[in-house]
Order: sequence, then C-alpha cells, then structure tokens
Amino acid sequence: MKKHWITYSPARRMGPMAFWVHIEADDTPWHQATVFDPPFPKAVPGKGYALFFVEIDSALLWFSSLTELRVCIQTLSQKALPTSKVLSEKRGAAYGPSNHWLNRLPLRSMGWPYRQRVIKYLTVALVDFEKQIME
Repeated sequence: MKKHWITYSPARRMGPMAFWVHIEADDTPWHQATVFDPPFPKAVPGKGYALFFVEIDSALLWFSSLTELRVCIQTLSQKALPTSKVLSEKRGAAYGPSNHWLNRLPLRSMGWPYRQRVIKYLTVALVDFEKQIME
C-alpha cells in the first residue's frame, strides 16, 4: 500500500534526515544551531511546521522538509548506493555512520528493483506535496 500526507506541528520537529541534510551554518553544534544551509522551511501561517509522510509497503518515511525528500530521492536513485561511512565523512560529522539515515531504512529497501518503485512513488509524493504547500 502506498500513501502520503502532510501534518502540521506547532513546533519544529527534526526528521531522521534533518541532521544529514540541513548543515549548521552559525559555528555552533547542530543541536544548538539556529542557521542552517539549506535552511529549514518556515512555519505555514495558521498551520505550523509541515511534516511530510510517505508510507510504502508498511514502511513509513517522514521528512521535516522537502529538501530532505529530494536528497532521499537523489541518494536512492544511485544504482550503487554510497556507503554510510562515505556519506558521514562527506557531512564532516563525528556522528557515526551507523546513525546515518540510510542505515535506518528497512533492509528490503536496499535492492535496486525495490528502490526503483520507491523512487517512483517518492517523486509522485514530492510533486503532490509541492502543490499542496503552494496552495
């Protein structure tokens, strides 16, 4: 089963990919930072901070920004996945590779045929989310 939806939170919630995508840009530790590159989205007036959920085959993925969803699609689109060690080194963080978001995905999601289906649906969800946010 596949479905996707947006919920809103009165406070910013950091998705599993947030640390790996939104890099602190104010010379403070990530958990204390207030400036990020790329920046986190602002709250939607009257609703709060958007959280994006995608369920595929009972696996739930959630993102605190559409930038995170784009990075997920971009990463999973590589036929040969990069190792989490390489991605951790690229991030330049002491936060170990075993904590990387790619290591948190279900094992069944690592095969190329399955990822192709996931990428296709994530792309559909992204387009739909972009339309909903613009309304």
